[in-house]
Amino acid sequence: MQADTGPGGQVPVSHYLDAERFAQELQLFRQHPQAVAAASDLPALGSWLSLTYMGTPLLLVRQANGAVQAFLNVCRHRGVRVVAEGAGREARAFTCPYHGWTYQPDGALRGMPQAEGFANLDKAASGLRALAVAEKAGLIWVIPNPDLAAQDAAASLTPMIDDLAALAGMQQPVAFAPRSYDVAANWKLLMDGAFEAYHFKVAHRQTIAAMFAGNVQLVDEAGLNRRLYLLKNSFAEQQPDAASFEPRQHGNLTYYFFPFNTVLVQPDHAQFSCIEPISPSLSRIHEITLIPQAPATEKAQKYWQANVDLYRRTLAEDYVLAESIQQGLASRANDSFTFGSFEFAIPRFHAQLDQLLKNQSQNSR
Repeated sequence: MQADTGPGGQVPVSHYLDAERFAQELQLFRQHPQAVAAASDLPALGSWLSLTYMGTPLLLVRQANGAVQAFLNVCRHRGVRVVAEGAGREARAFTCPYHGWTYQPDGALRGMPQAEGFANLDKAASGLRALAVAEKAGLIWVIPNPDLAAQDAAASLTPMIDDLAALAGMQQPVAFAPRSYDVAANWKLLMDGAFEAYHFKVAHRQTIAAMFAGNVQLVDEAGLNRRLYLLKNSFAEQQPDAASFEPRQHGNLTYYFFPFNTVLVQPDHAQFSCIEPISPSLSRIHEITLIPQAPATEKAQKYWQANVDLYRRTLAEDYVLAESIQQGLASRANDSFTFGSFEFAIPRFHAQLDQLLKNQSQNSR
């Protein structure tokens, strides 16, 4: 992996507004693994979780062998959601609320009322549609396209996901303080802010700006994914040598997994964020704090909550600015955004996205 030190560039404002382009992006995203839940949300054999992600009903079930399987939560008879949104344990069967078709925890069709009416049904081929799934770095990753169920869901995440999972505390972290909320901005505006440190001293002057060196960010690429490093002021003050250098003590590591999953690694925990695109001008943010173990005392609870609160105050500063940008996009003040050489990672990200969309368009002809 090598850091790209190329020049800046321009990105057309229309890329943040165009509804047709947005639809093409959604189609593309369904070909890539997305982190949809924390692994600790499925704590025991038989645990299940029903959720909706990018408009798609999903059902996650931890099987008797400990592995997680993922399915489209859609009945194969008439398409009703089989399991209402929520979570549970000791799954023995899932029954559709419309006609009573019943599915086993492994997705296989167990049976239906008055089965004689379906004499020609291929029961083996009528189970819940499976999805490619992987459990990595404390998160459940799913490719939300049943046509890709045979793929390795973790393949496109490597080697970055293995690097992240090897860090202390990232083997079996526990989910803490999850939340979801909406931001009135295009998902790409939110990602742009993660790919540069130019804004830190200004946008975050009320929160974390004093902790970090001015406009210093290192970027490693591995395919479509990245590892970003923001250097803290403590590095210049303490001047650690190479043998004693500990990245988590002297900066913030952020792992980015295409298209909009990030894990910010701090000294003793991590913050996961996912930006779910809802429309060209609306994004839904999903956040999970990943901690070494569930807080056992009030003191521990307050400690972790204080970390969460600082993280959320900092992100709120970014998101308010993103909403401001979104409001001005259609004003024609800018036909394109111009990025400086130290913002090179942003036009690089857009160029990669453009190429993927172009390839998708060509392959669909």
